Amino acid sequence: MENPAPIRVLYIEDNLFDREQVRAALEDAEAVFVLKTVTQRGDFEAALQSGGIDCVLTDFDVLGFTGLQVFDVVRAAQPQLPVVILTGNGSEELAVEAMKRGAADYLVKTPQQIARLPLILKQAVEQAAQAARLARQQANVELAAKIFEASSDGLIITDAEKRILAVNPAFCNLIGYRADELVGCKTDVLTAGPKDEAWVNRIWAGVASQGSWQGEIRPQCKDGTRGRAWLSLSAVRTADGIVRHYVAQLIDLAERTLFEEHLRYLLQHDALTDLPNLALLTDHLEQALGNAVRQARVVALLTVNLTRFRTVNEHYGRSVGDQALIEVARRIKALLRASDTVARSGADEFGILLANLEQEDDAILLAQRILDRIAAPMDIDDHRLSLNACIGIALFPKDAQDVDSLFKCADSALDRAREAGAHCFRFFDPQLNEDTLQRLRLETDLRRAVAQEALEIRYQPQIDLITGRICGSEALLRWHHPELGPISPAEFIPLAEEIGLIESIGAWVIRTVCRQNKAWIDAGLPLLPVAVNVSPRQFRQENLAEIVTTALSESGLPGSGLELEITESAMIEHPSQVADVLSRLKTLGVKLALDDFGTGYSSLTYLSSLPFDKIKIDQSFIRDVITNPVNATIVAATIAMGRSLDMTVLAEGVENEAQLMFLRSRQCEAMQGWLFSRDLTADEFAALLKQGAMLKVGAGETAADETLLLLDDEPNILNALRRLLRREGYRILATTSPQEAFELLAQHRVQVIISDQRMPEMSGTEFLSRVKQIYPDTVRIVLSGYTDLQSITEAINRGAIYRFLVKPWDDEELRQQVREAFRVAHGLVKA
Repeated sequence: MENPAPIRVLYIEDNLFDREQVRAALEDAEAVFVLKTVTQRGDFEAALQSGGIDCVLTDFDVLGFTGLQVFDVVRAAQPQLPVVILTGNGSEELAVEAMKRGAADYLVKTPQQIARLPLILKQAVEQAAQAARLARQQANVELAAKIFEASSDGLIITDAEKRILAVNPAFCNLIGYRADELVGCKTDVLTAGPKDEAWVNRIWAGVASQGSWQGEIRPQCKDGTRGRAWLSLSAVRTADGIVRHYVAQLIDLAERTLFEEHLRYLLQHDALTDLPNLALLTDHLEQALGNAVRQARVVALLTVNLTRFRTVNEHYGRSVGDQALIEVARRIKALLRASDTVARSGADEFGILLANLEQEDDAILLAQRILDRIAAPMDIDDHRLSLNACIGIALFPKDAQDVDSLFKCADSALDRAREAGAHCFRFFDPQLNEDTLQRLRLETDLRRAVAQEALEIRYQPQIDLITGRICGSEALLRWHHPELGPISPAEFIPLAEEIGLIESIGAWVIRTVCRQNKAWIDAGLPLLPVAVNVSPRQFRQENLAEIVTTALSESGLPGSGLELEITESAMIEHPSQVADVLSRLKTLGVKLALDDFGTGYSSLTYLSSLPFDKIKIDQSFIRDVITNPVNATIVAATIAMGRSLDMTVLAEGVENEAQLMFLRSRQCEAMQGWLFSRDLTADEFAALLKQGAMLKVGAGETAADETLLLLDDEPNILNALRRLLRREGYRILATTSPQEAFELLAQHRVQVIISDQRMPEMSGTEFLSRVKQIYPDTVRIVLSGYTDLQSITEAINRGAIYRFLVKPWDDEELRQQVREAFRVAHGLVKA
């Protein structure tokens, strides 16, 4: 508990003995007193002026005037300050006079009275404080009453039963009733009857649950018409929560709203084009700069000037010129986002605010589109007009830090654009102008390259970290400019997205990859999936599934030979549409990979509800995975999560042995990166496959053997299986005898077994049941044309069989089942 504040006493006494008596009495008191003693009149008046005093204690005859005169001086300086008179010459008459003057108390200098002095002073201070509080409360009540009467908004006070206690003149004017006609009535008088019951009940229900309600209402006026007001209704409760009153405030909306909206619109808009004017553009610009600072974004201000527009008015008349301005305004507005602003800032000028830009170059594309759109011919009153414009561009925060400076920079850039000629734009920064010209050149050259199919696809191998063998590849788009040399994908891919080329590029890549992979298969190379990146914009194409279907059909490539890599950002806006597109792609047999996992929103919803086969860990996490504990934890958690969801996890950008060993120690299944190979041409990649190139996946290790045992009493079946599975790189053991199969198992470490069911020596289920007891870690598959459902079911229930496949088999399905069996054997997925 806090200690009470000390009581500050100004003591006026010129007698030393009396001062010591008073000081001793106050020092012995329970309350804390701070005693300031004065013996001179000047010191007394100065102390009053300086403040910091709670009470005045004075002798009656002191400093050349009486205690009553002291009281008058105190009242003149601080009217609320309590005064206690302590005198040795007391009389009943003086006491009465002192109390009439307003003294807090009157004491005689006796030992008994001095002993009571601490209590008297404390009570005097407390009473003065209480009086001040009451005075303030009374003043507040009087002020509230004046405000109630004078308020321009209608006010009502009711009791807990909703009976009207008071209304102010403004409410009477709004509703048409006199005060005496409403006081004492229920608030039902303001409703029209049963048809208002529903909204009235909603209002009171809101007050009951929330304590207040706000909204627009249509009260019933005395003349039968409906008013229009904004109601704020609140319950007034006691300290224990009981409703005592209701207070309602009604703001007349009808005329006020219409007038204010119309006036505001006229002040902020251009009368001809109906666009915002310069004042509103300035206001929007100020807000945009504030938001840009908080969000670390770029703001662009464009000043658009119509070249030689005066000649239009001179030759065709002002009416045609006005219609041309209206059309230009419409064309510009149609190109902007909802968050942007276009204003008419001058007779033939427009200002454009581009807010919340991620980068400076975002203004380039729009500027060019505006120029092209303005230059398109327009027909006005049988006249065909062709206009041109120049644009100056200034950027925040690069060029200027405030609104006025940004306008100056945009005007300066516009002057440069005018000097360069019609139909051009310039930035305030000369370097940006050079960059813009370079970008426009790249745009033109990229369009030409796409039309001539001059882009190139290279292939980077993907490696199985269990075996060290190539398990697929990623198609990477490259552009070698005839003059500038190699152009980074980080530069031309975003450009292709901005100018609308990414859809056609993406479709060409898918077609080309499908044809190339089918050519590799026809040349005797194994069927391996080739991954193709799908940009967010391409993924949102309605016909993406049809593009893939056509590419697979025309090339003859099985769906499993194509893998589509989709980033998290492509799936944010329309989740239901995403699920539909992925489902359609999945029915084609296409593999699906979630690309750049961890760099976007990384929602587990994508992994749990969408049919992905693979997770790709972005190279930004791999780059410092052995030195950055945070990234190491993220990578390990992603691998563990992928395994638990039966998904392949591939790490991108693996460049050294340390990264490789870290990934293998966390049981990552696959990788790609310069540790094994750079991106290759199609011929180079095919040569790598033919060589059987492998990655050393451990110290002193070439590859982890994947050994497959085939058991079938028909030699031709064994030969067919050997031919089918040899391309997969497995070590294959084959026999027609279960006894010999047991001998092979004893001599070799076998992970997967495929057995026929119906054999002379023993059935396949019996053989595999024995194998389970001896070699429980093997993965066991029955492949048979004979179906004994009971024995097969029993074997599955006992865990002796992992899969049952039938003859004749589908080659691709069988290969996939065997691959999955080895993943189970390596502990990458659950059986």
